[in-house]
Amino acid sequence: MKLRVPLLVLAISLVFLILFRLFPAFMDTAYSGFLYMLIAQAVSPVVAFIPFSLAEFLIYLLGFFLLFYLLRAFVILLYKPFSQVKVIWKKNLLFTASLLLWATSAYMLTCGLHYHRLPLEDRLGYEQQQITPADLTSMAGALVHQVNKAASYTRRNPQGVMIPDHTFDRYKKDIALAYDSLAVTTGLRIGGRYPATKVILASRVMSYAYVSGFFFPWTLEANVNKDVPVFTLPAIMAHEQAHVRGFMRENEANFLAYLVARHTGNGDLKYSCLLHSLRYVLNAVYDTSPEAYSSLLESLSARVRYDMLMEYEYWEKFRSSFGVMSQKVNDAYLKANAQPEGVASYGKVVDLMIADFKIHEKQVQQNPEHSVYIGEGTL
Repeated sequence: MKLRVPLLVLAISLVFLILFRLFPAFMDTAYSGFLYMLIAQAVSPVVAFIPFSLAEFLIYLLGFFLLFYLLRAFVILLYKPFSQVKVIWKKNLLFTASLLLWATSAYMLTCGLHYHRLPLEDRLGYEQQQITPADLTSMAGALVHQVNKAASYTRRNPQGVMIPDHTFDRYKKDIALAYDSLAVTTGLRIGGRYPATKVILASRVMSYAYVSGFFFPWTLEANVNKDVPVFTLPAIMAHEQAHVRGFMRENEANFLAYLVARHTGNGDLKYSCLLHSLRYVLNAVYDTSPEAYSSLLESLSARVRYDMLMEYEYWEKFRSSFGVMSQKVNDAYLKANAQPEGVASYGKVVDLMIADFKIHEKQVQQNPEHSVYIGEGTL
């Protein structure tokens, strides 16, 4: 039977899922931190040789074949006898079922299981504690200082628009170096070679869907929207790379992108990750203390305020019912994968940032060869 093998692989995936539920610490180490990383580091360099997004190509190919088979099914109904149509449809359904089973298993093994690994705060040894508004505003003030300092090193044209200092490939290399440094300083199994980060040709379509990047588990690619403001691109790449490295929860991917800023000497990357994190922090401050929010906005440098306005105006152009629908789909997807907060889980990164701020406020960089401490600004 053609479905026997894909059903067996799916069963193995489900067994792994049960093991994650029963023995999360063991599976976090044995599967997410070891077996998956071996597979991903073997696949990613191969996929990286393809100069375009394999994920985008497969999505187009899937759309083409769906349309082709629908038209073909309609045509054969017109000129073939029912007995032959029945055989053809049975064959097509078996093929479709087999393909879906393989796709589901691949998703589970490369992505779905990681939603059930140990929370990142447990791996980092962060104790659960009540967060006060004072904790939030204190951390926010420190972050504003860091963002302002990082912004001061960015190149600008006469109009104030940021001019990138590095190429896309350089960002990829420096993000990898930062994750290697982060692995040393935290003990997380997050380093290694995962070079398959691709830009999407149809990036403008992604913007209409309010999507800046996505991880494609069937090719292990980090895919990014190249149409976004230039100062946001490195942080998007760092966020999607966190997913490639087995951290699927959105707040954790955001937090790892925030930590990347501490472990890089690439000024564009540092500024991008800090600015990306600042947005979530300011939203949290606004919800708890509008007065503190206004004070923080006033303390932002002209460069930072300009970039925040540029980013706001960029996304406003794409506000539509299509974007709302896309966000609802993403919300449903996250809730179906053990993130009950849905898209709100992105903002929960602030809890991790405050916990980190309390512990590592005076942390000294441990890998100066490839990175600098977040507050040094030595670029």
